[in-house]
Amino acid sequence: MNNKSKLIFLIIFLVIISSIGYHIIIKKFAGIQNAKMMGMPTKVEVTKVKKQKIYDSIDFVGRIEAEKEIKLVSRVNGWLQKKFYQDGDFVKKGQLLFQIEPDEYILAVKNAEATLRQIQASYDNSLVELKRAKELVKGDYVSRSYYDQSYAKYAADKASVDAAKAALNTAKLNLGYTKIYAPFDGKVGQLYIDEGNYVTAQTGQLANLITINPIYATFTIKQNDLRRFQNPDKNSPMPDVIVQLKLSDGKIYDEKGTLDFMDNKIDKDMGTILLRATFNNNHQKLIPNDFVRVILTANRETEVTLIPQSAVLESVNSKYVWTIDENNCAKQKDIEIVGPYKEYWILQSGLNADDKIIATNLQSIRQGAKVQIVELSEEDKAKKELAKKEAIEYSMTDRPNQKNNTDKVNE
Repeated sequence: MNNKSKLIFLIIFLVIISSIGYHIIIKKFAGIQNAKMMGMPTKVEVTKVKKQKIYDSIDFVGRIEAEKEIKLVSRVNGWLQKKFYQDGDFVKKGQLLFQIEPDEYILAVKNAEATLRQIQASYDNSLVELKRAKELVKGDYVSRSYYDQSYAKYAADKASVDAAKAALNTAKLNLGYTKIYAPFDGKVGQLYIDEGNYVTAQTGQLANLITINPIYATFTIKQNDLRRFQNPDKNSPMPDVIVQLKLSDGKIYDEKGTLDFMDNKIDKDMGTILLRATFNNNHQKLIPNDFVRVILTANRETEVTLIPQSAVLESVNSKYVWTIDENNCAKQKDIEIVGPYKEYWILQSGLNADDKIIATNLQSIRQGAKVQIVELSEEDKAKKELAKKEAIEYSMTDRPNQKNNTDKVNE
């Protein structure tokens, strides 16, 4: 190996050694810095629980349902001759909706009437014969067996008359079924079977008829929420609330409803119970089978303990917060909540009034880690509060109970 090759080799060797040394020094320096950082307390802001009187509110997914809904079907076989309305019309109780071809049923009535007249004539004659036999048997002009035969003929003819009358009534009933009338005031849907088709009782519905006003909103509520809105001063299991609806466009329906039904048992699988509210629907804004948000707002103020939702974390089994103990170390506390209220949780248990609750840097906190409380200036507090209000207003359409609570307090 000549001198030039040795020099190149030496340069390469020095570059490699320098690079390795540099990385070792950098790694060691970073470790020292991390160790220092780990030893430094995490800077956090704190908050406390607060007592406040509120009109408690919560919302649920609900469904609009008609008070009455029926399928209009044919009860006799025949050709669908005519309908007497336009699809979507409002109809009155007793209004004629469909005509099924009645010819064969008219003939059946006439035949039943003729049969009845024939049997009636035989019955009238047997009745006369029975009266005559009764008188003759008294004077021993005829035998007892002759009277018995007359009575048997009378009884048979009477039974035939009764059967013929029943057959006539059936024929008239079937003739009446060729006209289909509206059983109540309501709105008719589309026609499923066109005029001119042959229909039977098994054909299925010709159309459906529903009531529009008033209208129902049904929803399910958990047992704890049910108790949350019950008034202990009233001897009733029904929640003491104002009921409102939030429509799919985010607007609040302009009529308040009335809770008028609660099911007689709790669903054993879901732990919920079915409730129903009735609403006026004069302008037909509420359409059956539509989904809405049902908003319940308590009729009375209650004092509750509130904690910001932003300070609450959730594990697999519970919700919890980070608090600061007397040594300025982070301590996890499990809490139980009643439900949401605006940007807060309504606290049931788990915290004391003087607990310092960590409100920022929550993902950086570990059990027992040192923390340092940061006090914001009044200007920074104002900016933060403004940003919070803007965020709440932006999400109002997704959280109807916020607007509802605000409206209730301002009333």
